[in-house]
Amino acid sequence: MNVLHYKPLIKAAQEPNFWDHGNNLLYKLCKDNFSHTNDETILTKTLFIGRIYAAAIERRKNTNGEGNDNFYKDKIIKTFKESELDNKLSELRNYKEVNNENILMILQTHKYLINELHKITELNKRSFCSKYLHFHLPELYFIYDSRSVSSLSKFKISAPKELQSIIKNGGFDSEYAKFYCKCYVLKKDIKKQLGLDLTTRQLDKLFIEMANKAFEDKRGKNY
Repeated sequence: MNVLHYKPLIKAAQEPNFWDHGNNLLYKLCKDNFSHTNDETILTKTLFIGRIYAAAIERRKNTNGEGNDNFYKDKIIKTFKESELDNKLSELRNYKEVNNENILMILQTHKYLINELHKITELNKRSFCSKYLHFHLPELYFIYDSRSVSSLSKFKISAPKELQSIIKNGGFDSEYAKFYCKCYVLKKDIKKQLGLDLTTRQLDKLFIEMANKAFEDKRGKNY
């Protein structure tokens, strides 16, 4: 794994940047309103996280003439309030880091939320679910999106044998499970090779900077 090649970007990912303030507001919002019992906080959390992180939950296969405002009030709030998400999050809240024992529960909860949202959107909300769960449990959830996937692929990671069965488990979202296990391996390898213990947020910052650099390099070649 070419971790050393990206050492400057990895080290830079641990430094503060101008996006931190906004992210910290979202972390506080979810920490102070962790459960899903209040209509207003459900609306605020789903709306802010989805739209700020380009994974708006109101994007759905069939609107059937239903406006977004009514969709939030009549479908999204109801779905979260009647779900078992709070029970699952409360159980995971006892963990402060990812390990081989809790990965199953982490991925099961992600898949559960995907299934619940599929009922009202008819779409796979893989990215939104990873981001929504991340802001509630930042130590446990890696953020999934196209930039993260592209950047992660540059490390040429193969999940170890003990994680292969997790990736192939039919009870999870296979794409996110594969991504998650590779992020888990990468995080451990960065610590082993560089002595740098990146948080899940810092790993996301690394992926973003790698994607930005790749874009700039490509644009430079076209001029």
